[in-house]
Amino acid sequence: MDVIADELIQKINQLEKTNEQMRTIINFSSDGLYVVDHQGVTLEVNKAYEEMTGISRDEVVGKHIKDLVFGEYFDRSAAYMALQTKQTTTIMQKIKKRKYFVVTATPVFDNEHSEKRKVKMVVTSVRDLTYLNHLQNQLREAEQKSAEQPIHSSINNEDSLIIFKSTQMKNLVEQAKRIAAFPTPVLITGPSGTGKEVLANFIHQHSSQKDQPFVKVNCAAIPPELFESELFGFSGGSFTGAKKEGKPGLFEQANKGTILLDEIGELPLPMQVKLLRVLQDQSITRIGEVKPKRLSFRLICATNQDLKELVYNKQFREDLWYRINVVHLPMQPLSKRTADIPPLIDHYLKKFCSKYYLDKHMTPDTLSILTHYPWPGNIRELKNVIEFLVVSTPLSSITPRDLPEHMKDHGGYSTAAFESASGNPQSISTDQPNLKEALALFESQKITDALHSSKSIRSAARSLGIDHANLIRRMKRLGITYPSKDN
Repeated sequence: MDVIADELIQKINQLEKTNEQMRTIINFSSDGLYVVDHQGVTLEVNKAYEEMTGISRDEVVGKHIKDLVFGEYFDRSAAYMALQTKQTTTIMQKIKKRKYFVVTATPVFDNEHSEKRKVKMVVTSVRDLTYLNHLQNQLREAEQKSAEQPIHSSINNEDSLIIFKSTQMKNLVEQAKRIAAFPTPVLITGPSGTGKEVLANFIHQHSSQKDQPFVKVNCAAIPPELFESELFGFSGGSFTGAKKEGKPGLFEQANKGTILLDEIGELPLPMQVKLLRVLQDQSITRIGEVKPKRLSFRLICATNQDLKELVYNKQFREDLWYRINVVHLPMQPLSKRTADIPPLIDHYLKKFCSKYYLDKHMTPDTLSILTHYPWPGNIRELKNVIEFLVVSTPLSSITPRDLPEHMKDHGGYSTAAFESASGNPQSISTDQPNLKEALALFESQKITDALHSSKSIRSAARSLGIDHANLIRRMKRLGITYPSKDN
């Protein structure tokens, strides 16, 4: 008898030890977990479940799930459904009449290989989606913007056109073209405005996926609460306000193509964990679904931050950094590749002259100032300045006087350049245009407005109250062009 008693005590101790180990394991889960036995009696819940639902372990352990439904702890039970069907079941559950959850009940069988297998227990994972009810309006707005501006970007020549002359950019572009043929992850770094997105476009355009989707994601522009639903999508009815047909996430939309995660350094740490899992498994699971979807995509990440420093400060996962940093393409600022400035100026000058039907050119002094300017905003700033000069300069020649004030005062170039341009430094000391320039600017604006609102130069001349030949002469003097129609 003593031997039997000792064996029984050992079995009880072993069972208690096993139960304690199980509680320890499930308490590590960030999802709420609810476990019932083969009869539907609650065996265990973890701390995450208690925190999410407000239901304590002592309230439910040892009680049958049907009794808990009758007691209005929750409106229905996915675990009970799984016991009946012996299949994984996902439902929307309302707990204590106030909070909504997506719950997935998965049956665990006593013998996986037996045809007459029996359910041993059911493990239910619970995810709190109540907060998404408060974000319905934001989600609808995001979906509306997505519909108005499709994610799948069509790559045209301008999107993937890289203007350069410097040795640094030549080497970088050649490397980008070499690696484009391989689906390896690419990390593009560099200051804002250097053209990281254009380089990503270039890689996609030179890859075998060039005819497939190119999906651009600005990680800094997505609210943290919407990251998971935007990146991974959701199933129909997975939460209040969700579309009945569900919505594919951005990764799913990029399937067989390329996805660009811009501002990757802004990705929250919890999402970094999920992204790492997606990259490892090459699959995603929509919110409200259990079965993962296998995907094939090319990943390109871009950032203006120092990811090494973020890793050191525990703001970016080291394992994710290694995963995305297979090929590193660093973009230098314009101040370190000044040879690229003149061809960029020439490109955007022609582009905006064509866009606005103008004929403008720069004096050598103006070009010298722009070439030596440090361009802290890089290509983005250069593009904006050239557009400003094209539309704001009253005459066909763009002189140093037409430059923005902060560029006139830069680096001591202004005095020499202005003297060369005007022969009289005093004549440009005032910020206001003289009468001749003011009249030319007014005349240029009136003529440009008339041309844009008229079907032809003849009809524009009639609206201005002058004859056709007079308008042609004025346009030539002011450097204004117009596409040939019925002149």
